[in-house]
Amino acid sequence: MISKSSSPFTALLERGTLRRMAGARSFERGDDYFASGQVEAIAEEEGTITAKVQGTRPYRVRLWIENEELDYSCTCPVGVDGEFCKHCVAVGLKWFQARQPKVQGKRKAPAAVTMDDVRAYLSGQDKNALVEMLVERAMEDDGLRRRLFMKAAKKVSKGLDLDTYRRAIDEAVEPDGFVNYRNAYDYTHGIEEAIDSVEELLKGGHFAEVIELAEYALRAVEEAIGSVDDSDGYMGRHTRAASGYLEKVRAAHKPKRNFTKLLDQGTL
Repeated sequence: MISKSSSPFTALLERGTLRRMAGARSFERGDDYFASGQVEAIAEEEGTITAKVQGTRPYRVRLWIENEELDYSCTCPVGVDGEFCKHCVAVGLKWFQARQPKVQGKRKAPAAVTMDDVRAYLSGQDKNALVEMLVERAMEDDGLRRRLFMKAAKKVSKGLDLDTYRRAIDEAVEPDGFVNYRNAYDYTHGIEEAIDSVEELLKGGHFAEVIELAEYALRAVEEAIGSVDDSDGYMGRHTRAASGYLEKVRAAHKPKRNFTKLLDQGTL
């Protein structure tokens, strides 16, 4: 849902800006994607616009503002290479359209429900009802269930439960047969979510545990990569990135102050 209130994107997401960033050809193709309704699940929350664009396969787009300029990412091959692709254009145009007032006859149409409305609604609900809603959803969403298991594993009375983290990694990485091209992104996204949960342990000072779990995950990914159609290179890129990250954490762990310095510098 798109907020109708003042947005930091108002001065940046205009057709002229999108054309300049993408170039004429990519802009026209993005305009076609937008016009044919291929942008889905668009939302603006806390300074970030997210959406899914139906292309050769579903691609995920993020737009945000960095140093007063529009920044972006897309999971398509062009976007992964750092280009402002047609999918980013389509999302920008969709956002711009949603900001325009809609008129029904002589009366304005009601404003669309936004994430601010959803947040306000949830804030007024009973905590137990929200817990039941989340648990019910987690039973159907493997990724959400894994994240909740790992968050709960940090709170057990007997200390950090590493076995829960290992099981979550195994669940995320296990290909369950051959992962074809169309399913490769969702598969690797599930692995990313598991790794992100491991990285959260750094905030609690669990340096050695993070190194152990990261090594475990890296071995699991390297074993599974032969069962994935990695035409877009997601698995290869994630493996290289994970290896580089692991080396930084290892170096930062000895001594501990090095980690704090790297974290402050934003290099981890």
